[in-house]
Amino acid sequence: MVNILVEVYTFNYVEEEVLKAVLSQVSRALSADVRYAGLLSLPDEVLDESRGQYLADSVVRLVAYRRSAGSIGLLLADADGYVPGLNFVFGLAIPELRAASVFLRRLRLWTDRANYVGRVVKEVLHELGHVLGLEHCGNSLCVMSFSNSVLDVDRKLPKFCSRCAQRLTRAGIAVPGEFVI
Repeated sequence: MVNILVEVYTFNYVEEEVLKAVLSQVSRALSADVRYAGLLSLPDEVLDESRGQYLADSVVRLVAYRRSAGSIGLLLADADGYVPGLNFVFGLAIPELRAASVFLRRLRLWTDRANYVGRVVKEVLHELGHVLGLEHCGNSLCVMSFSNSVLDVDRKLPKFCSRCAQRLTRAGIAVPGEFVI
């Protein structure tokens, strides 16, 4: 099996409860070594002031630059992100850079604390799935299904469908049964 190291960075204030849930769930779901790597500052150039949003691909490139060789870089950003052509994104991964970011602001909308934490974990697993070679899945319960709204995030589970789990296994990533639908 492949040894995976995920370095988790934060931008702005990310609650300790959220960080702990991400570290724990990613470690268990992907049989990975997951470490908190510290705060990351984002330069003004990646903020579109007229939108009040960060350009997601530029943010992910900064994470890729910061991560250690051989690791996967993940940013939890207390901010709102977008890519050209979309109003917003919950997250973005650039697999060839082995980096991803999850934007937390919209995940807080219209929910309670426990569901918010669950949404963050789902989106983190989703973006890391992309970094590890998975594409969007047609199974609406699979964590790899595309989320167009928080309702879509709420519907899916923090688990991979058997097809996505098999793809990860073929890539040398052990997914425990409790994380497979």
